[in-house]
Amino acid sequence: MDIKKMAIEEKIGQRFIFGVNDSNVESIIELIKTCHIGGVILYKRNYRNYDEMLDVVRKFKKANLENSIPLFIAIDQEGGIVNRMPSEIHNLKNIYDVSKKDNSYVPEYASIIGKMLSDSGINMNLSPVLDIYNNSKSKALDKRCFYGDENQVTKLGAEYVKELDNNKIVSVIKHFPGHGASKFDSHFIIPYIFNNQDVLDKHIKPFEVLLKNAPAVMVGHLLIRGLTGLVPVSMNDKFITKYIREDNKYDGIVMTDEINMLKRHPLYRFSYLKGILNADNDIILVKLKDLNEGYTIINKYKSMLDNNKQCVLELDKHVERIIDIKKKYDISDDDKVSGVDIEKLNKRIDKINDIVNNL
Repeated sequence: MDIKKMAIEEKIGQRFIFGVNDSNVESIIELIKTCHIGGVILYKRNYRNYDEMLDVVRKFKKANLENSIPLFIAIDQEGGIVNRMPSEIHNLKNIYDVSKKDNSYVPEYASIIGKMLSDSGINMNLSPVLDIYNNSKSKALDKRCFYGDENQVTKLGAEYVKELDNNKIVSVIKHFPGHGASKFDSHFIIPYIFNNQDVLDKHIKPFEVLLKNAPAVMVGHLLIRGLTGLVPVSMNDKFITKYIREDNKYDGIVMTDEINMLKRHPLYRFSYLKGILNADNDIILVKLKDLNEGYTIINKYKSMLDNNKQCVLELDKHVERIIDIKKKYDISDDDKVSGVDIEKLNKRIDKINDIVNNL
């Protein structure tokens, strides 16, 4: 993993986590082999059952064996409405209701997720959600958050990250600096947050505390009056540098939310990729429509590097951060994925769910 010995194509690939939202994962396998991508993200449509899920994970790991840097196998496994596990594994009730009923069960909740992912060969989870839920505003969050104010969210988020750490799962805290300040959903519209002081005084607080230990943070596609101008946080180099790197002295991984969400909006349609790549994001998350889109994005970035020496220097910084986390979490392409004991796991899940059912 000596960055000095890496070819420029290997370095470029490390900045991307690609996924495809259907059963045809061959395009991702080709990108692993030809573009040395840093990671893949699993979607529920990639498999029909748990055995198929394990088979997909093994295929990804096997495809990466010829590459010098092991692969992030990522997933969005929050529980509740954001559940990527096959139907054989019972779905956990949403974290909001569990933490509202009895927040002492949050470590067990996170431990269950850590166990199911680790035994399934997955090493990165795009969770926990540190946004602060507000019934009158945060419709987009739909109980994906912890119950409570910023202090409670900070406490529970730290417990959650610790349990994922115990299972060697890279947690990605999200959505910096706090989606809860807006009632709009960034999957459909770029939220504009009018009260910037509310963000700085309240919504950003859980992130500021957890950035001391969290291996990765996801930045949201959010506009904040007086702080971002017309450049969303995910494309905003100045905002990321000040509020993540400088103020919090953070040298872990900064990841974008899925970038094609920006492509839907006319103002960013033609500039989103350049903006994302020029900002201080280490990893770019992309749900591809096909193989050609993957090659187009990789080639676009390579052409940017050909014309900008500063981008080349920045590339090494991004790759160093990625490699450091992969080393710290013992990320490996060992394809001996045992699979979780479903019966035992479901008993643990049912016990948590019974707490909510008995509200």
